[in-house]
Amino acid sequence: MCWHREDNAPPSYAWTLTTTTVAGTTVRYHNPPGALGLVILFDGGGGGSVWFTLMENRLLVEALVDAGYAVAALQSAGPGGDFDMTDDPLTNQDLQNVEGTITALGFAGAAVYYAGFSSGGAFASLATVHTPARAIGLLNVRGLASTYTNPALPPPPTLWVVGRNDQRVPPNDAGLTANWAAIAASGIDWELYVNEPAGLLPEAFERISDPGSSVSPADSSALVADLQASGQLDACAVPIGPANTLSWGLVSPGPSFTPAFLAEAQRQVNELYGSHVVTADFRQQLADFFLAHP
Repeated sequence: MCWHREDNAPPSYAWTLTTTTVAGTTVRYHNPPGALGLVILFDGGGGGSVWFTLMENRLLVEALVDAGYAVAALQSAGPGGDFDMTDDPLTNQDLQNVEGTITALGFAGAAVYYAGFSSGGAFASLATVHTPARAIGLLNVRGLASTYTNPALPPPPTLWVVGRNDQRVPPNDAGLTANWAAIAASGIDWELYVNEPAGLLPEAFERISDPGSSVSPADSSALVADLQASGQLDACAVPIGPANTLSWGLVSPGPSFTPAFLAEAQRQVNELYGSHVVTADFRQQLADFFLAHP
């Protein structure tokens, strides 16, 4: 039986973000009046802009805002890009910036949550040890073993999302299995979701947009047809591999595929393949999980 992603709608872009600095580090945020709490977002590359510009990230963030949360994406403080994993809040500027952001946005003592992708998720599981979150979402990452096996400190309620074909953290990853086994034994709430491969409907690339433009229905349908005709999709229209293994020279993207949109098309292929990339498929589950831990 073939499975396709039925919801191919783009983000709504119904609100814009605001940018500030905390200790000289960029923080991008949306803080609506009366927010239920603050969700702090950490990317695997240490940057914050992706949460508001890439399609899957933006859809996930919009679900959190729709659920009533403020959101803030932190930039890493160091020059290397990734967040500092040094387990010392006295010297780790990234850990200090978590506290600084919570205070700057007016959420000291309020409900705070973390969501992180890849190494950003590892940092989220470190941050909650020093600045506890009500719950965390870990995307394509196992989290730190020490967060889940410390007998003196219970782990936070955790929701994991991993890709079926994620070669970095597959669903049967030993460290991931150990972490959710440990949290299950502790009696703390947890959930685990797997992003299964799905086929491309003709409108699959219509999700790609920005506030002023989008991939046209005709161009989306034509690119899906090109991928199928050139053998890049299987019989269920599922990508035969991650985007970097496909032969993009065999397809002809239409004029609405700007260079940025073509890069996003490759991320969409990775999402539909179930690779190491953020998926918005479980955005409502993440919002509901946070809502269950006020």
